[in-house]
Amino acid sequence: MKPLAAFFTVAVLLAASDALASGCGGHPVLSTTREDGTSIGLVISGEQMAETPVWLPEEGEPPLPLSHAARIALEWAEGVYTRYDSVHIHSINLRSYGCWSSRGPDLRSRWYYVFNFAPVIDGNSVFGGGNFAAVLMDGTVIGPETVDRDRP
Repeated sequence: MKPLAAFFTVAVLLAASDALASGCGGHPVLSTTREDGTSIGLVISGEQMAETPVWLPEEGEPPLPLSHAARIALEWAEGVYTRYDSVHIHSINLRSYGCWSSRGPDLRSRWYYVFNFAPVIDGNSVFGGGNFAAVLMDGTVIGPETVDRDRP
């Protein structure tokens, strides 16, 4: 390959990877379709993640301890699921954001919790799609929002 052609190939690949990485924040990190056909998801921007502390699992405990994140998540859920008698945490997942861009911060070492909730009514837990939220390592809560499943 000629040097000029190689340069343009590398430039196009870098631009494409930056476009893909910058678009990561515009897509849901988790989504589901409700029974009524609407799609909802957790959309976390790269800017939001850049504000959170860096964390590597092999170097110690998360910057936001699980017990603190759980209290934050439950406080949020109690404000959202008000038509129910109560709400409890059904499951917790710890996830890496995983985005990278040569022009922005490396977000692969930024993590967040995903909490799945089970609202309770008349003593019975209600399990359904979309009862979730993310808690970032700075304590920010990201709730689900309507998303377009056809968005590229």
